[in-house]
Amino acid sequence: MFSRYFGSIVGTSAQVPAKAAPPTLPPKAKVGLEMLGQARQERKRYQNGMPGTSIDFAIRSYEDGVTVLLESIKAEQFASEGQKVELRGIAHACLAEAEGLKEQRKALSEARANLAPQRHRSAPTPGGSAAGGGRGASSRPGNAAAPVSRAEGTPRGGAAAAAAVPAAAKIGSGNGERPSVRWNEVAGLENAKAALQEAAVLPIRFPSLFTGERKPWRGILLYGPPGTGKSRLAQAVATEVDASYFAVTSSDLVSKWVGESEKQVRLLFEQAAASRPSIIFIDEVDALVSARTDGENDTTRRLKNELLVRMSEAAEGVLVLGATNVPWGLDPAVRRRFERRIHIPLPDADARYELLRIHLGATPHELSEREMRRLSQQADSLSGADVSVVVRDALMEPVRMLQQATHFRQEADGAWAMCGASDRGAQRMGLMQVPAQKLRTPPVTHAHMERAMRAARPSVGTEDLRRHEQFTAEFGAGN
Repeated sequence: MFSRYFGSIVGTSAQVPAKAAPPTLPPKAKVGLEMLGQARQERKRYQNGMPGTSIDFAIRSYEDGVTVLLESIKAEQFASEGQKVELRGIAHACLAEAEGLKEQRKALSEARANLAPQRHRSAPTPGGSAAGGGRGASSRPGNAAAPVSRAEGTPRGGAAAAAAVPAAAKIGSGNGERPSVRWNEVAGLENAKAALQEAAVLPIRFPSLFTGERKPWRGILLYGPPGTGKSRLAQAVATEVDASYFAVTSSDLVSKWVGESEKQVRLLFEQAAASRPSIIFIDEVDALVSARTDGENDTTRRLKNELLVRMSEAAEGVLVLGATNVPWGLDPAVRRRFERRIHIPLPDADARYELLRIHLGATPHELSEREMRRLSQQADSLSGADVSVVVRDALMEPVRMLQQATHFRQEADGAWAMCGASDRGAQRMGLMQVPAQKLRTPPVTHAHMERAMRAARPSVGTEDLRRHEQFTAEFGAGN
C-alpha cells in the first residue's frame, strides 16, 4: 500500500524518497515514516563513503523512527487494520537494517582495537576533531561500541573495512582534556577565585576533607556582565585540579530529532562520570534552562527536565559549572541546583592594569608603568573584553601610520623605517614598496593608547549592572 510513496521501504536496498506520506495516515505515522526515510538515506550515504556521515547517527534515527511509528500504531486511529499490519512490517524491516548496522559498527570497533591500539588511544582519530583552544570535541559514551564516522577517503567493504578508524561523535568541546589556563592568567577577580577554591578546587584535590556530612558542591553558577572572564575561570579551575573538561553550549545539546536532545545530555554526564574528576562547563546556561512557561513546546520541556535530573544525580567527582549573563532568566529549579552562585563583576583598576599588561604582551611599546596605571584608571566601566578591544585598537595604530606614510629611509642595520619628507636619507615611497622582511614597525606609544581609550565605549550598561547587583543581593550564594 505504501510502497508507491516510499520506494519499497521493506527492501534492504531501496531508497526512501523525500515524498509526503499518504494523506490517509495519522500525523504521527507520517512523522515516523519520514524519520525512517531519513535513516535509510543516512545509511546509504554512509555505505557510499560520503564524508560527514555517521553510522551511529543512522542507527539512532532508525530506532527513533521505529519508536514513533509503533507508538502511532498503538495510539492513533487508522482507516483499516491492513494499514497497521503493513506499518508493523516496515518497522520490523527497519529494525533488522539497524541491527545490521550495529554488527558493522562492532566489526569496525574490533578492527580498531586490533590495529595499533596505542596509537589510537593517544592520537586524534581520523574523521574526528582534535581538541583545540577553548572548544574542541568530547566523546560520546554508551553501552554500545563507540560511534563511527566516515572520513573522506576512507575505504569501505570487505577487508578494506578493517582500515576504517571509528571517530568519536562530538558533544561540545574540550574532549575531556585538561585545559592549560593558570590562575595568574586570569586578571583580578580575587574574591571569585577564593570562592572557587573552596567550592571547586579543594573538594577535588583533597577529597579526604569532604567526608561524612561535609559534602562538596555539585553545581556552581558564574554570573555577571559579558566579557568578565567567566569561561577563563572555569578553565582555570579545571587546570588547577587536573580535571577533565567538557565545555558545551545550547547548540551542542539541542537537536531537531525527537528524543535526541535528552540523549545528548545523558551521554554528556556519562562521559564526565567515566573521566572523573571532571568539570562540565555549560556556557550561556540560560539559553538551555530559562524559566519554564505554559506555552513552551514539549521538546524544550523534556530537555530541561533531563538536565535537572542529571544535575541532581551527578556522580561524585563531577562538577557542573554554569555561566550566564542574565541569571534572572534562569528557571528557579535550575537556580536551586547551582548551590553556589558567584558574581563575576567588572574588573577593578588593578585588574585592568594586569589586562593591559597581558594584552600588550611582547609587542614593542614605550609605555611606562605609571602611564599604564593612569590608563587603567581611565578604563573605569570597561569589561575585560572591552579592555582587550582597546589594546587591539592601539596595536593597530602603528600599522595605520605605516599605511599613511609617504617617505621611508634605510637605517644602518638595513631596516626600512618611516620618516618625514625632510629627514636625511628619506625616499619617497609607499608601504607596499618597502621590502617586507626589512620593514621596521614603530612601537606602541602612550598617545596610541590614549586615542584608542577615547574611542572606546563600554559594552555593559548601567541598568545591566544594577540588575546583577540586585540578583546578587537576592540570590547570590558564595560571594
